[in-house]
Amino acid sequence: MIGRLFFTLLCYVLVMFNSCSTDGKTSPDDEKFDDSDNPTTFAKPVLNSINTSDWTLMFEDNFDQFESTKWTKNNSTNSRAARPGIGINQWFWKPENVSYSNGNLVLKSEKVANDVLHCGGVFSNNLFEFKYGYIEAKIDIAETMFGTHTALWLQGDNMGNVDGTGNDGAEIDVFESAWVDDFTKSVVHIDGYAASHKANTKKYDTPGIHSGYHTYGLLWNKDMLEIYYDGELKTRYQGIWVPQVEEFLWLSTGASFGGTADFTSRDVGDYTEAKVDYIRVWKMN
Repeated sequence: MIGRLFFTLLCYVLVMFNSCSTDGKTSPDDEKFDDSDNPTTFAKPVLNSINTSDWTLMFEDNFDQFESTKWTKNNSTNSRAARPGIGINQWFWKPENVSYSNGNLVLKSEKVANDVLHCGGVFSNNLFEFKYGYIEAKIDIAETMFGTHTALWLQGDNMGNVDGTGNDGAEIDVFESAWVDDFTKSVVHIDGYAASHKANTKKYDTPGIHSGYHTYGLLWNKDMLEIYYDGELKTRYQGIWVPQVEEFLWLSTGASFGGTADFTSRDVGDYTEAKVDYIRVWKMN
């Protein structure tokens, strides 16, 4: 009995000694904060001229897998606007053209018939909508010369209301990679798409856009929209073009409208892919 008590006491002393030792083992007082389980808790925007230290991350997807609480996959029942100038008479968004690989959202554009293109897209309508903030996405665009474009954009549920402004919602195209040179364009659409439709298009330079990943940003507050590329301010919208209501996110590929492509020379089954490494939205406190 005494021997057993001594053995128990000895084990207790050894355990206590090891927990306090400095021979490579870690005691509670020595533990350092490890953020490896949540590596983007302190993610900062790629912005070169703005103090973002008090911003709060309110939405993020690093695209390890599809999350139905964040996105809906686009599924077109009818063809979207034809692009006969480059040989595309029908094109559709298809859920099967959305996939995930190596921590990327992959949006495929595939030639499925001589004049038909299938593309991929996801949007956050009724899942994540917000008013004012900074959006940033890191994207490797699909091949523009294939006959497709890659886009980051926002949409307002009521942008079809006609009141002469975008106060009640707008389509905000942060970029659409429809051109084969090192530039792109942003567009803000207001008052629907019928006779009252108004659009404000702004061209800006995007060095290296057709090679590798780049960051695309939109800073939105009540007074303005600012477009960023790789951390640099590129253009700004003010006045009637600035929505004052919640909008939702959209990431997609689609048939190109830039006027230059070699879609007709591609074989049926050929494809190109856009890859999105992450998208994040911060609230500006």
